[in-house]
Amino acid sequence: MNRKYLFTLMLIVEYLLLSSCNGTKNKINNEKARDSIGVGLSVKSIQVERKQKVIPFEVINVDSVIGSYHILYKTQDNGQIVTTYPITDGKGKDTVYYASQDILLTINKDGKNIILNRKIQRDDFRSFIPKNEISKYCISNFKITDITSTEVKFSINFCVPDTDVCYWFELIVSDNGNVKINEVIESESDM
Repeated sequence: MNRKYLFTLMLIVEYLLLSSCNGTKNKINNEKARDSIGVGLSVKSIQVERKQKVIPFEVINVDSVIGSYHILYKTQDNGQIVTTYPITDGKGKDTVYYASQDILLTINKDGKNIILNRKIQRDDFRSFIPKNEISKYCISNFKITDITSTEVKFSINFCVPDTDVCYWFELIVSDNGNVKINEVIESESDM
């Protein structure tokens, strides 16, 4: 019964979000994109039922039209938990649980061609983050960084929650739908 209710509630919220986004588009005439692109709509996160108290991340929805591209993305709780163990009492009483999230990404070009309709997940980055560490990280940032006539670039960060321990990536989606992931290595001079 609870799953039916949650599923129905999610469908209603998604319908409301999509119908409200249709009238709110950020149109930019040039082909370059920066941090200010997109309309961020924040709504309260739908909670996945869990046994322990979990700190949710804010749900982010972005709907942007840039040149010939229409880019939509939103964060979504994926039901996974990232657990942190602060070193204050050593007995597990100070354990903190964070909700993990995925990115739902859709890119259209010229108003009709769907280039990509995909869920971006932590598992997509397993070749970059060591297997014994990946469960400690979650998506903490996702944004459009650049657009050319043939591809869209995004910045995505995976961090240990509430820390600056992160992996930085560039996600490139080409017009043929291919997705390429590059790890961004920060040099000491960049910090």
